[in-house]
Amino acid sequence: MSARSRTDPAPMPAGGRPLRWWIPLLAWLLRGFYFGRIRIVGAHRQPVPRRGGRLIVSSHRNGAIDGYTVLRAFPGVQGLVSIQLLRHPLLRWMFDGIAVVRDKDRERYGIHRAAFAHPVDAGCAQLRAGGDLAIFPEGSSEWGWRPLPYQRGAARIARTLLDEGVALEVVPLGLHYQAPDRFRSRVEALVGVPVTLPARDADESDRDWERRIHQAIATALDAVSVNCPNPEVFAATEAWATVRAAAGESYALAFIDAQQHPQTQPPRPRTRSWPWDWLVVAAFMLLAAPVLLAGRFAGSKADARNTVSFFRIVGGLLVAMVWLPCLLLMTGFWPWPLLALWSLAALGWWRWPHVMHRGNP
Repeated sequence: MSARSRTDPAPMPAGGRPLRWWIPLLAWLLRGFYFGRIRIVGAHRQPVPRRGGRLIVSSHRNGAIDGYTVLRAFPGVQGLVSIQLLRHPLLRWMFDGIAVVRDKDRERYGIHRAAFAHPVDAGCAQLRAGGDLAIFPEGSSEWGWRPLPYQRGAARIARTLLDEGVALEVVPLGLHYQAPDRFRSRVEALVGVPVTLPARDADESDRDWERRIHQAIATALDAVSVNCPNPEVFAATEAWATVRAAAGESYALAFIDAQQHPQTQPPRPRTRSWPWDWLVVAAFMLLAAPVLLAGRFAGSKADARNTVSFFRIVGGLLVAMVWLPCLLLMTGFWPWPLLALWSLAALGWWRWPHVMHRGNP
């Protein structure tokens, strides 16, 4: 038997290489179909010249799908990915990144310690090569009113590279989903200004310097992401952001503003409906029925609200790979009726939030 366990997946490069070519395309297709247009707001409108590698520290709100959202804001970015997402053949095809193997993963899967590079070392290699690296400091995702405790991996990477004199930019990224478990939910990514990292004081230990870097990163990430004082303020903040987004404002910016200036519950937002909305939505449901039903069934198996979309996308994708060729074949035999249905279904997909979200698109 080789030094690597037979249960280990194929070896992953340690860092400093691009994503596999189909990952950005697949991410664009899946997030585009499921969520629609993902809006990018914030500091990206005043970009600064790159000084070297970029370390993107992101909030973690919606499970593995957050990786696709980060790719929308930073195309081609590499990320630290749980080994759980890289063990199954389908998930290895859907996701790419630098494997993170925890001690409990080694025990559970029988993975040898030498099979994968340490994530800090691999992340540093990616940034030394001038690439982008995305990290979710919370380590795990949860749909809550405040972030989970931030881990210090990002600070350790930053401290290591700064100590080496490597040019580094740390960018906070807040991911905002109006409803993480809802098909065609509004999604925005709020890009913060690069973090001002503290210089090392004379005779300061690595640990103390790293702690100050960690605090600077945590403060910058809190400023662009969900960080409410209690569940009641979170609910009111979501409601206000929804009302302002329905009026044409940015959902993410409205959320941050309402979070910083708490108010009482707002009035229910009003949306304009069209007389033929239900007709086109019905056409979409008819055309995509197997995919929608498979996604709904798979989503019912999710263990938390923040993993529903991931289960739905995986389940729907499996069925779509069979159903889409069948639709194309049927369109070849009956072109005019099917082309008319395709056209109505496209409008139904577009109008879905206005009909199915009941005033909360």
